[in-house]
Amino acid sequence: MMSMSIFRPTPFYLACLVGLSGTAQAGGLGVTVQSASGGGTAATGHALADDASAMYYNPALLSSLEGTQINTGVGLLSTDTKLTNRGSTLPTGLGGTVVQGNNTAKPGGLSVTPSFYYKRDLSEKMAFGVGVNTPFGVSTEYDPDSFVRYEALESSLKTVNINPAVSWKLNDKLAVGAGVNVQIAHAELGKALGLGANQTVDSKSLVKGESVGFGANVGVAYHPTDRTTLSASYRSSVKHELDGDVKFTLSPAAQANPLAAAAFVNQKATTDLKMPASVSLAAAHQVNDKLAVHGDATWTQWSSVPEIRIKFPDRTLPDSVTDLQWEDTVRLGGGITYKMNDTTKLRAGIAFDPTPTPSDKNRTPRAPSADNWWYSAGVAKKLRKNLELDASVSLVKPEDVTINYTTPGTSLSNYTTRADVNSDAISGAISLNYRF
Repeated sequence: MMSMSIFRPTPFYLACLVGLSGTAQAGGLGVTVQSASGGGTAATGHALADDASAMYYNPALLSSLEGTQINTGVGLLSTDTKLTNRGSTLPTGLGGTVVQGNNTAKPGGLSVTPSFYYKRDLSEKMAFGVGVNTPFGVSTEYDPDSFVRYEALESSLKTVNINPAVSWKLNDKLAVGAGVNVQIAHAELGKALGLGANQTVDSKSLVKGESVGFGANVGVAYHPTDRTTLSASYRSSVKHELDGDVKFTLSPAAQANPLAAAAFVNQKATTDLKMPASVSLAAAHQVNDKLAVHGDATWTQWSSVPEIRIKFPDRTLPDSVTDLQWEDTVRLGGGITYKMNDTTKLRAGIAFDPTPTPSDKNRTPRAPSADNWWYSAGVAKKLRKNLELDASVSLVKPEDVTINYTTPGTSLSNYTTRADVNSDAISGAISLNYRF
């Protein structure tokens, strides 16, 4: 009779850790670029009010924008990531032998993230805005013969965040703002099932989950002089209670095995997911009529995700636990904005985005997150009096890292993945800003 391990489905949450192999995102899972104007500064212009997308970083900046505006665009992120096997093994209860298959894996690809922002004045002192964007949304896919297939095959997360907000100008120097967030999430992931030491008869599982979560964001913008802006903002965590199911595709050998056929049946699965809170402190200074300098520091509470636990409410299977032990991070960066003339504006920025992953023992094939350096440039061109086109490009340089991750569980489910990870990425964005 074929040896069999208890299936421990990877939690829904890991689907949102896989974009660009997790190496070129904001820390672990966020989308860094939320508009082309932000992309041109490496997302370091949190104190700037160039267009309506500024409300994402600080709702108080709505009061710094003139009139009614619409900003809409799309961000693109292309990665070239390579994982090289360095002795990945089967569970100890299945002999602990080396995983067979292709010893290189390339999960990189193209991610597309659209955005839309609208702003209008409610009165001389109050402004309203609404943003619709993708704060978390990535995907990746490994080949079915990859050495990481027992940890990851298909993975994706799609989120839509709807953020209405208001800003109140207290006086000529100080404005405050607040907003609510409605976040819709859909996650899918699949992986191969090693139902024994025979690695030529892999079965598959596919997990899907959906959720709606709620949060809030607040901000303060202070102008000590006409040329200087100080910004402080807070974005709360968003809790998701993902409800979904797991479906199995069994190989002929697994179907013929009574134990496998009885254990691997389609069933419900649930897990809680808490997107981390963040705080941003930023400053911008207009040096002269042409040059502005700016920078920010953003703290993200990744420690709110020590582990991911998935439950099976309709069956007696044990909880599945993924040990992440993430740590809080601080992203630092600075940039410049230069006005060439009345129709053209140039931007540039550099940022350091550290990984929340503490060690290679907590770095999974779904999220081999590394420290990133961002090098960005952008241009804004006024096409008409009230219409402006923004474009940006960023070179993202992740550090080379290693994976030495063992799946928590029994001796029949503790797969170990050992790999070297090398990655490069390019991020681009284009936006149109229309002023009424």
